[in-house]
Amino acid sequence: MQNFLNSINSVVWGAPMLLFFIFTALRFSFKSRFFQFRGVATIFKNTFGKMLRVDKTGEISQFSAFCSVLGACIGTGNIVGVATAIYSGGAGTVFWMLLSALLSTMTAYAENYLGAKNIIRQSNKIIKGAYAYIQKATASKFVPLIYALFSLMSALGMGNLTQSNSLADSLKNSFNISPIVTGLVCAALCGVVIAGGVKRIARVQTIIVPIMTIFYLVLSTAVLIKYKSNILPCLSLILKEAFSIKAFSGFGMYKAVRYGISRGVFSNEAGLGSSTILHSETDNSDGEVQGMWAMTEVFIDTIFMCSLTAIVILISTDYNHNGLFGAELSTTAYGTIGEIGKKGVGILTAIFAFSSLASCSFYGEKSFEYLWGKKHLTLYKAFYIIAVFMGCVSSPKIIWTIADICNGLMAIPNLFSINCLHKEVTYP
Repeated sequence: MQNFLNSINSVVWGAPMLLFFIFTALRFSFKSRFFQFRGVATIFKNTFGKMLRVDKTGEISQFSAFCSVLGACIGTGNIVGVATAIYSGGAGTVFWMLLSALLSTMTAYAENYLGAKNIIRQSNKIIKGAYAYIQKATASKFVPLIYALFSLMSALGMGNLTQSNSLADSLKNSFNISPIVTGLVCAALCGVVIAGGVKRIARVQTIIVPIMTIFYLVLSTAVLIKYKSNILPCLSLILKEAFSIKAFSGFGMYKAVRYGISRGVFSNEAGLGSSTILHSETDNSDGEVQGMWAMTEVFIDTIFMCSLTAIVILISTDYNHNGLFGAELSTTAYGTIGEIGKKGVGILTAIFAFSSLASCSFYGEKSFEYLWGKKHLTLYKAFYIIAVFMGCVSSPKIIWTIADICNGLMAIPNLFSINCLHKEVTYP
């Protein structure tokens, strides 16, 4: 089964897909005159400078949307996803992950700009976010349905199965808690949160995200201080392996690029259109502001936090020879500072994963609603909760492969649509 899925994944995330992501990111970067670099002050002023603005008309406030999207992004992709990228593609993946994220900030800007500006009002419903601009770009109601199906699959794969699996794996490694017990408890807690809809999800995220980010920084800083002499050699290794052309080394340049970009997308979601689902629920319909919030999310999630995790793993473990994968590799890295690191990263991964489970449930809910309406949403929520338990007791490698496939399929209609509508996007 794993070999079959690997074959599908290699096709989905082949050279055409990588080039599609790179082309889109470069297109909007050049069109904006690299706003991600020249507009730092403007971005800060319109995001953190106004993040406590009171909600007026939307479902949730801008700060709540920010925390909810970050909650979905800053999941296990930041700890376990980075570890799987290094395991699969070597240290060079870090370089390509960061480069793709820097460029992809403008992809995130474009899709959220379009998501805020395009709203389709029908007699019985309002279509917002990616669904609206995909329908406009393709002049078809069928393509958004395909996107919604892929989005639903991604919410269940990337947002549910991988997160719950990593949660159970980390608690087993750190505290020897049975995945069955973890699955039952996690499914129950997740049910309580998602039953309250987007407002309850947002309230939970505004508490979880700031706390878990601070805790993560404290643990990572402790490892960096302990292995500070390894930091410069680590940076050198990243650059060296990023441009390796040893085709049979197992860590060639193509593998580094492939896993760097795919894991970066897994972490920050730029190019998938998923963040537009939450941003379109806010009280601010200004496309430029929503775009800048999306850029900030990519920066914090991948450029800052993922790179920090990668350096921690590379300077503290023999990742190339210890045979560890995913949560085990991350736990080993943070465990080098003692029991507090081992148990701390277990707790942190569990909180990260639960945060993503909550936010991604809403992505799936809106996709399900677009496909079949609100009538059967209870059925979706029940299935989502069951999937949480299934993810906790399943094989991790198969789940990560399925998540990659779902992401790739979801990206195709989204990237096509934002490229079709590129002339509509304006910049500060």
